[in-house]
Amino acid sequence: MEQLFSDNRLGELEEKIDLLLGTYKGMREEKEGNLRRIESLEAENRELKELVARIEGEKDLVMEKVKGILEKIQKIEA
Repeated sequence: MEQLFSDNRLGELEEKIDLLLGTYKGMREEKEGNLRRIESLEAENRELKELVARIEGEKDLVMEKVKGILEKIQKIEA
């Protein structure tokens, strides 16, 4: 029992605990950074999806106008 509580053994345990706490703090900071990055990427993804949807709508509108013009040309040629 004395060996467990010797100054040397307690010092080693304290060093290991300090190392574990440092590692934990680093991992927690990394996790928080990753969560912020994920939030940023999700916001960017939503913006890009909205942009793609808007462009798709504009493309559909242009295609309808082109079809209308082609139909008018076909009527004139007929």
